[in-house]
Parts: sequence; structure tokens; C-alpha cells
Amino acid sequence: MMEIPQQSLISVTRVSQALDILTRLGETATVMAGGTWVMREARERTFISLAEIPDLTDITLDDQVLVVGAMATHQDICNAVIGAPDLAALATAAGKSATPAIRRMATLGGNLCARDFHSADLAPALLALNAKVTLETSSGRETLSLEDHLNTPVDRPHILHHVTVPRTSGRSAHVRLMQRQAGDYPLAVVSLSAAIHPDGTLHDLRIAVGSVEKRARRWHALEALCDDQKMTSDSIRAHAAARASQDFVGRDAVDGQGWYRLRVLPALVAQAFTDISLSAQGA
Repeated sequence: MMEIPQQSLISVTRVSQALDILTRLGETATVMAGGTWVMREARERTFISLAEIPDLTDITLDDQVLVVGAMATHQDICNAVIGAPDLAALATAAGKSATPAIRRMATLGGNLCARDFHSADLAPALLALNAKVTLETSSGRETLSLEDHLNTPVDRPHILHHVTVPRTSGRSAHVRLMQRQAGDYPLAVVSLSAAIHPDGTLHDLRIAVGSVEKRARRWHALEALCDDQKMTSDSIRAHAAARASQDFVGRDAVDGQGWYRLRVLPALVAQAFTDISLSAQGA
């Protein structure tokens, strides 16, 4: 059993060590990835740094799947997937979030696991891309959909090890509304993934919304209305406008009111649809 030193930051070299400390210290211990969000916590606690675990930074990409380690940074992810049409939403989410300095530090695991971080860019992009997460627990590895992971957080010590994204023949896009061009968190985010048939019919449509509520989530009702249908930017915007206030409760915060987040959603959906349509035409 690893001896826990009397200090506020512990660096480990294996996931099993981090799990051991989490189990023994309970809620007084917090996992630290890039440190861009977790260090905002003012209360005293023990931070467990994962920076020295080599395989958590691995990124592999082939024709079938993308696998991203939890400690890969936003910039690492953007560099790895940029130019892949089906992963365009993830490239934009990783490459446009926050500022360049933060993108070089902030990690995939931190973005998905940070407490009370309502404006994470990677979460809606990965939801739209049908991502799965693999967790390390004391009883072994567990794999579940990102959607399940966000909706029902695991209630026992665990470490996010990696995220898996299946490759497709479709296109994706990620659109965010900012108060300013850079540096702020987005007021609302829409990620959209679909294949567009030659006749304009959408197939395998997935839409995810972030920043509007406390957690990013899929927009299943809008998907059901539009999947396997011929869509234009105007028609999908109209469907989104009819559903937005029924399907979401806008989050009030200092950067924006809930009603405004809902109001802009249809335009963001239409823009994301336009982006994948133009991408398909360009191909």
C-alpha cells in the first residue's frame, strides 16, 4: 500500500496509486489534470496529479476509431483530428475553447470531470460524436457512453482513462456563441453530427447542447423530428425554435440569462447544419 505523504499535492505514476489515495482519503482528495479549473477550489484538500502517468496522454487515430487519453490537452486533440470531416466538431471544440495558453494545459479528463463547469466545450462535441468513456475503478475497467456518464456520475472512486470515438462517413460541426471573441465561456453551444444523403436527407443525426443548462446533453426530441428527413437550414431552425423552450430550462448566470440562451439555440442549430452541408458539398 502506498504511503500517503503529508502534503497538498501528490504526483503518482500509476492509475492504481491514484485510486488507492482516492479510496483512503475520500472527499478530501481531488484528482488534478491540467489544473486550469480545479485549482479554483479554495478549500484545503489533497490534490492528486496525474501528469506523470504516460499512457494517459496517448492519442491514436485510424479509419475505425479515435482513442484519446484523459490527460491529452485540448491543443493535442485539435492537432490530432484537424482535417477529419467526421471529427470537425471535436477539432473546433478543442481548438477554439478558452485561450491558447489554457488550451495547452486544459485536458480532456478535466473538461469532462470538472465540478460545476457548465460551459465545457468538449462535452457537447463528444456527445454528438457518440463517444464512450473508459473508467478505471478498484474492480477494473468500465466502459459506458459519455451520455450515461454525464447523466449518472459514478459514485465510487474512479479515474477517467480514455475516451473512444467511432469514425463515420458523416460530417460534424461545433458552433458556440460568445459575448466576446475570445477568453469568455460560451453562452450556448451546439454540436451536430450527421450523414447527408445526395437528396438532402439526414441520417444518423446527433445534436448536443452545452452551456444552456448545468450539463451538456443530447437534444433527442429535435433529432427525432429531423433524422431521416430532408432538411434545410430554415426548416431545422424552425423545428429547433418550436422545441427549445419545451426541451430545455435555460441557466441564469452572471454571463447570461436563461431565456437568452434558449433564444439563440435555433440559430446555432441552423449554423451547425449549414456548416456540415457546406462541408459535404465541398467534398
